[in-house]
Amino acid sequence: MRRWTLFLMFVICCSACVTVFAQDIDPLARLKQVSAFPKIDVKLLLDGEILSKRGPLMTFPTGISSQLCFAVPTSPAETVKRLQTWDPTRCSSLKVYAAHDLNDPAELKEFNNIHLFLEPGDHPVRWLWDQTLATTDRRSDLNLTRVEAQELARCVGKSPDTKTMGDCWGQVLFARLSDFQRNGFASSLSYEFDVAPINPAAHLLSLVQEQPLVAREFVPLLRRAGLVNGAAAMPSIRPTYYWRLFEAGHHATFSLGTVYLLDAGDHYKLLDIEYYVSGTYYTSATLYEIWPIRDGERRGSLVWCNVLCSAPMFRFASGIERLASSIILTLEFKKCVRCFQES
Repeated sequence: MRRWTLFLMFVICCSACVTVFAQDIDPLARLKQVSAFPKIDVKLLLDGEILSKRGPLMTFPTGISSQLCFAVPTSPAETVKRLQTWDPTRCSSLKVYAAHDLNDPAELKEFNNIHLFLEPGDHPVRWLWDQTLATTDRRSDLNLTRVEAQELARCVGKSPDTKTMGDCWGQVLFARLSDFQRNGFASSLSYEFDVAPINPAAHLLSLVQEQPLVAREFVPLLRRAGLVNGAAAMPSIRPTYYWRLFEAGHHATFSLGTVYLLDAGDHYKLLDIEYYVSGTYYTSATLYEIWPIRDGERRGSLVWCNVLCSAPMFRFASGIERLASSIILTLEFKKCVRCFQES
């Protein structure tokens, strides 16, 4: 899935006038227990309304969350397919430079075109160049291990051209991707230039633990993805992979992501994780549920999504500042949802 860059989260609740196609449960009643929306009007959602709400203040110091709920006039199966294949680069307001799916196992040549998106005349891209050139084995403002920083500095040299810069970053991304494809979250390497080492997989787990009701709803998927314990007795899910280059906080940022899909019978569960981010923030996870709905003769899908994000800027922020950041996150995801609906 070409993840929507730190945007997106959706919810579903009950409405007496709506017929829902399900097996043995009422999904709106069930999701009401875990969503931030006590009541929704499915008719308005099918008309294009997007519900959204920032998440509560987390005890985890670098975490924020947000929720959105929207509808699309396609079946759940088609909606899932669209979510997995939608190209965010087609919506210029999202500022996604590149988004590419990756093979499993991947090959280094899948990163050969990175240089096409690294023209330093663009201000956010210039920032990435400057931080890369300033990186040494002792100092970096990027999310790297010391070994990665040393190898990146050696590869880039003093005066790289665009092709060299792209190839060097391609090697960093390919190494991270290959480790993840072999060993999953157990391969997660810490970012070693922060106040203390930051392990993105550990942050993902802490973010999930902040929301026990949501975590319980997604336990089968989280276990089969290998993010939480208990997967030994359950078959694992083979995910899809992607890389992306986008603007985050006015900085050009690389990310590596993976998507896990579970067919739950009457609905779909989907987990989209950025297990590596080159800077600006540490990691993010987006949990989706997609359900069939009907309003009169109109049929479609309700999409509920819960977005979790960990970023260094929140560590020393006040409660009010972190809540304000959650609102900004929500607004960005609404922008992304609108682009998706209009595509």
